[in-house]
Amino acid sequence: MAVPEFDPVLAGEEIARFIREQAAAAKSRGVVVGVSGGLDSAVVVFLCAMALTPEKVTGLYLPERDSAPESRVHARAAAEKAGVKLHEIDLEPALKDLGAYRNAVSRAMQNPLVNRVAFWGIANVGKTQPFLLTMAGGEQNDIIRRAIAFYRIKHRLRMTVLYQYAEENGLLVAGCLNRTEYLTGFFVRYGDSAADLAPILPLYKTQVRRLAEHLGVPREIIAKPPSPDLIPGITDEIALGISYEVLDAVLAGLERGTAPDALAGELGVPLETVQHVDRLVKTSAPWRREIPYPDLSIHAPPFSTNVPK
Repeated sequence: MAVPEFDPVLAGEEIARFIREQAAAAKSRGVVVGVSGGLDSAVVVFLCAMALTPEKVTGLYLPERDSAPESRVHARAAAEKAGVKLHEIDLEPALKDLGAYRNAVSRAMQNPLVNRVAFWGIANVGKTQPFLLTMAGGEQNDIIRRAIAFYRIKHRLRMTVLYQYAEENGLLVAGCLNRTEYLTGFFVRYGDSAADLAPILPLYKTQVRRLAEHLGVPREIIAKPPSPDLIPGITDEIALGISYEVLDAVLAGLERGTAPDALAGELGVPLETVQHVDRLVKTSAPWRREIPYPDLSIHAPPFSTNVPK
């Protein structure tokens, strides 16, 4: 499978330069990163430490009821190897106070087997990719809507805590969104997409993995299946219905403008696979747009469609 060639050494240096420029422009005292124990946040921590020195980087590990035990171990391993401070803030009490764990859906989602069976049933019996249901707007049934709200409030609470810490300490929030997630809509708007800078947004997931190897991210973090660590038993690839190697190759081909049927032949994958990825990109397009606002240009001043840059 072919994704665009890139040099991890040069990419790391360029991203580090970008981080330094953003920090200097904002006159910040450094950055804070939400360290989940996963690949993307580990890479961002290493890049920020390389760019600004470890003393100017703070990691926050933000667990809750459904966090996997190994996530704490991996978050600490990443921070320790990068030489950065890591603080832990438990989000479970706040989520309890907000009622996030109260309904039957959230209680059922504690069970990894239940979650995997539910995903299998939707995909194989319902003939629908589960992740696509999350982008169906108000057309979902009550169970799906409650599951989506339960999943997304965790992301948004993480974002809230990161920004509180950043603003109290004069820091920028360094985001961990990669290009694969961005193009497929595999992110939560105003959750993990919210940041002051996005160091790895130009990189596909498989490129992030190569960069992690170059940076010296702990092997156990690179090797484990990527997961948002919010729904027990569900990895990224289960949710997306496709491996990252195939997904990145298809995304790269679509971004080059290759027609789906030609791309399927070029990569040796079923046309349905290419069409699935194309649908993810097109369906998630509204998530990548600015907030919509009305066009009041037909009215006299002071109404204007010119939004300050």
